[in-house]
Amino acid sequence: MRISHSSYQKYIEKLSKEIDGKLLFSPILINNETMLFPFAADYRYSLVISLNNRCPLIYKINCDIFFKSFDNSFMQRFKKIFNRTIITNLQLNDKDNIVSFILTSNESDESRIFVAELIPNSPNLIILNNGKIEETYYRNKNRNLSFGATYELPESLSELKGEQKITEEFLNEQFKVEDELRFKEKYAEFLKFLNTKIKSVNKKISSINGDLKKADENRKFVGIADEIYTLGIDLRAKMDSVEINGEIVKLDISKTVGENCQNFYKKAKKAKETAKHFQTNIDNAQKSLDEYNRILSDFEAADEKGKDKIMKTYFPVNKKRETAETIFNRPWKYNLNGTYIYFGKNASQNDYLSFVMKLDRDYVWMHIKNISGSHIVICIHKPTENELLFACEIALLCSHQKAGEIVYTKKKNVRRGHTLGEAIIKNQTTIKLNRIREETVTAFANAKRCD
Repeated sequence: MRISHSSYQKYIEKLSKEIDGKLLFSPILINNETMLFPFAADYRYSLVISLNNRCPLIYKINCDIFFKSFDNSFMQRFKKIFNRTIITNLQLNDKDNIVSFILTSNESDESRIFVAELIPNSPNLIILNNGKIEETYYRNKNRNLSFGATYELPESLSELKGEQKITEEFLNEQFKVEDELRFKEKYAEFLKFLNTKIKSVNKKISSINGDLKKADENRKFVGIADEIYTLGIDLRAKMDSVEINGEIVKLDISKTVGENCQNFYKKAKKAKETAKHFQTNIDNAQKSLDEYNRILSDFEAADEKGKDKIMKTYFPVNKKRETAETIFNRPWKYNLNGTYIYFGKNASQNDYLSFVMKLDRDYVWMHIKNISGSHIVICIHKPTENELLFACEIALLCSHQKAGEIVYTKKKNVRRGHTLGEAIIKNQTTIKLNRIREETVTAFANAKRCD
C-alpha cells in the first residue's frame, strides 16, 4: 500500500506544529515493528513509528491502553540515552515518504537525528550522530547502513504517488493492525506450547487405543502355543510354520519350536498387562487433554491482564543463560612473544570472543573494514607496532584478502549488533595494509584453539 505523498505532506506539516518541542516518555515497543512514544503532557496521545512492511508510517494516535514494552537489544541501548526526550523539526522529504526529526534527551541534552524511511517492503529507522550512522533498526540488507558511514538517501529517489489519503479513520485502522500484531507476537509461543501439548496428548490417546487393539489380537497367542504343544512336534526343531486346525501359523525359523512357543506366551502376557492398564492410561491422558483444553478456553475468553496471568502460570519460561564455551564457538589463539592474540573464524566464535569471554575491556579489538571477517583481540593495553601489524595480517588472512583496511579500537567500544557475530564499534582507527609477511602466514597456520 502506497500512501499519497501530498496527503502525507499535509499531515506531517500539521503534526509538526502540534508536537514540536513536546516531551515524550520512554518509548514502548508494542511489537517487533512498531514503537510508541507517549506524550508527557497528555499520555492518552502517543507518537507511533511503524515499520510495518505493508504500510510503514509515523503518526499520532489517541490511545489510552497501557502497553507493556517488548524488549530487545536495540531498545535497551536506546533507552539508556533517550529515556525522556523532546521532539523537534519533524519533516517529510520532498519526494518520498522519508520522515526525519530530532530527539533531544531531557536529562543529558544529547541530540540525535532520526530518519524513518517509510518505504513499503524496505522500511528502515536510522539514528544519525553528526551525520554518521550510529544505529539502525529493521534495516534493509540491500542498503549500506554500516555503523559510522555517512547517511545517504536511497537511490532512485523520485516522487512516488499513492492512492491512500491520511484520515483519522485510516490511522485508527492502522493502529488496530499493529495491536493485533502485538497480540500475535506476544502470545504466539504460549499458544504454540498449548497446541503442541494438545496435539501430543491426542497422539498419546490414539497410541493407547492402538496398543489395546494390538493387545486384543495378541491374546490369541496363548491358545496357539497350547495347540503347538499338543501336536507332538519336536520342540527342538526349527520350522518356518505349523498348521493348526487347518490354518498356517508362521514361526521364526531362527528359533526352535519351543522358543517360538515361549515368545507366543510372552506376547500374550504383555497383551494382558496392556489391557489391564488401558483404562488407567486412557483416563490419565484424557484428564490431561481436558486440562489443556480448559486452559486454552480460559485464555481465549480472558482480557489481556487475564491472558498474562494464565501465560505466567502455565508457560515455562527458561531464564537466559550465559553462553558457555563449546568446541564450536571456541576461538583461536597465537602467542606472539608472550602476547596472546585471539581471533574467531566464524560468527559464533566472533560473538563468543567479543561479548562472552572474560577479557580486559581495555584490550585492543580489531576487524577488517567493510567486509565480513574475524574479530581479533590483542591481549595487551598498548600493543607494539609489530603486534598491531601481526594482528592486522591475521584479519586479512581470515577474510582471504591480500591487502585492505583494518579498524581497531578498545574492546569496551564494541557492542553486539542485531545478528550473531555482528559488532558495532566507535572511536576506531584505520590501518591500511598492502602485503602479508610469510612468517605471519606460517604463524596463522600454527595457531591453536583455546583450551
